Amino acid sequence: MKIPFATLFVSSLLIANSALAAPLENYFFSFNSCYGRSYSFEHLQKNPDQKVIDMAISHFPGKQELLGLDSPFQPYPETPKLILRVDVWLRGQDTAWQESAFCEPAGDQLKCGFECDGGTFYLTERSGDRLLLSLKDDLSFTQCDAGNAILQMTAIDKDYLLSPMPRSHCRPD
Repeated sequence: MKIPFATLFVSSLLIANSALAAPLENYFFSFNSCYGRSYSFEHLQKNPDQKVIDMAISHFPGKQELLGLDSPFQPYPETPKLILRVDVWLRGQDTAWQESAFCEPAGDQLKCGFECDGGTFYLTERSGDRLLLSLKDDLSFTQCDAGNAILQMTAIDKDYLLSPMPRSHCRPD
């Protein structure tokens, strides 16, 4: 059976365009992933106003099976395609704050947000398999209970260049 060249050409354009529309999804689908940054003592000494000492994002696909990336059982059309876990450690705190972020493609970025209007951030691809996490506004790590675990966006606590990390750095729920 011969497939017309025009059909192959149009199909290849559609596939290429869909791949370009959401390239960051490839970082997270079908395998466990962990990206993070731990700031050195020297860096923190030079930036005394910086609150974040460690930032990590992770995705463990097995934990998302109920939402299902390919599941016919998605209950609502707005069911997110990707859920990332965000962990942040701040100066002077003994425990990390964790929250789930619901992410969708937004051009060449992923737009991610916390439930209950808990804040938004963007992920952008950078060289060396790194990701730039950029806050759009404050992030509330409160699981919708109006607690005080809020990462305030400031000039210095706004952008985080994250590198691939060992999975042991990130923990699945």
